[in-house]
Amino acid sequence: MNFFHPRNWSRYSRKFSGDKEGLRKYKRVILVSQFALVGGIIGVLHSLEDLVDGLLFMPMMDLLMGVSIFACYLLNESGRHKLARIGLVGFLNIFFFVYSSLANHELGIYLYYFAWVGLAAVVFDDEENLLRFFFIGLSIVLTIVLLVTHFDIFGSVTFEARDIERSFIINLVSSMAVLVFFIMFMVNLNEQSEKKLVDLATEVETKNEELEKTNRELDRFFYSTSHDLKVPVMDIKGILNMAMAEPQDEKVMQYLALLRDRADKLDSFLKDVIDYARNAQTMPASELVNLSVMVDEVLANFTFVSGADKINFERKIDVDRFIEVDRIRLMIVLNNVVSNAIKYHRHEIRNPFVRIAAHIESDHLIISISDNGQGIDADLLPRIFDMFFRGTNQSKGSGLGLYIVKETLQKIGGTIEAYSNKQAGTTFTMKIPVTVKQKIPVSVLAGVTIL
Repeated sequence: MNFFHPRNWSRYSRKFSGDKEGLRKYKRVILVSQFALVGGIIGVLHSLEDLVDGLLFMPMMDLLMGVSIFACYLLNESGRHKLARIGLVGFLNIFFFVYSSLANHELGIYLYYFAWVGLAAVVFDDEENLLRFFFIGLSIVLTIVLLVTHFDIFGSVTFEARDIERSFIINLVSSMAVLVFFIMFMVNLNEQSEKKLVDLATEVETKNEELEKTNRELDRFFYSTSHDLKVPVMDIKGILNMAMAEPQDEKVMQYLALLRDRADKLDSFLKDVIDYARNAQTMPASELVNLSVMVDEVLANFTFVSGADKINFERKIDVDRFIEVDRIRLMIVLNNVVSNAIKYHRHEIRNPFVRIAAHIESDHLIISISDNGQGIDADLLPRIFDMFFRGTNQSKGSGLGLYIVKETLQKIGGTIEAYSNKQAGTTFTMKIPVTVKQKIPVSVLAGVTIL
């Protein structure tokens, strides 16, 4: 093993030498070990150099620095990373404050504070920002104190130095080299982070494309399968109606009625699936609509629905102009909401009603559909637009109706809100962006002509 290679200066760089993610995770830990090991060695070498020059104070200070920094190296390698970081940056700040005060200031020892600002910026993790800013501030404050006091914070004590010019150049070059190293480390970190973000974005984009393709294929499958199933279901319903029209045993009639009820539920479910698939597959397409006539068409769809004949349908359509809107999607929305109101009306009350009101407000169509039916529990109300949500086991629908309503409205930029009180009824309010067109002729508005 080549010890002199930088990657071998920390057990973490050796352990994760082939693991990019591991190296990224321990990058700051490895940096502290490498810096502390090199700093400790440099401190000892400086001590030997000063001894050769015949000095006493400076070799002692350099040796103290080398031993203390190496102690931080040992702390870091033993797993006490945070303590090692705090000890290293804290020691260097205090040590160089004392050293700069006692040594000749023309040596330029204080120049290392530029490097310690860089050190504090890079060694602390993102979760340790408070420590990072504290030590950056400490380095700046100690430098200012040295300059303000003219390096005499401990009095006029100054120990002898040799070849001041040479030492100043060494300190200047060393401090700038360390600072540049830390800057390059930060640049490298940023490049790695940006590359990782680009890779993640590319991966997400690829996954999204695959997911969209899968969703499109599923939508086509649902649409095709539902259409294929709907024909035999309609045939079954027709045969059941024919069978029930002929004289039968009472027990047989009960079985036929149960079969027809199940066939109706399956037919309703297939309709929901087809509506959902159509909404997912097709783009919005606007056309001119006479809202008053459309509401009449919707209500006519429920003429022969069980229970509809007992409900009083009230309408207040204050829209006297043609509107440009996605007609098919608006029909899906109105049919589903009115269907729910009929399904969940209360048989026991004297005057069950469904009220449909509409008006234009700032280029938006506001439709309100209210009833005095069973209502919805307050704790269930936030969930009624979830896919397959059913409030009780006695719910008659598939759990898709209101989900389809919300999805369909979102497709055309609309919104829906629900207000309800248990046993008092429910109100759905829809807001749909529309383009208001020409005024509807009186004859058409009165229902003489259907658009």
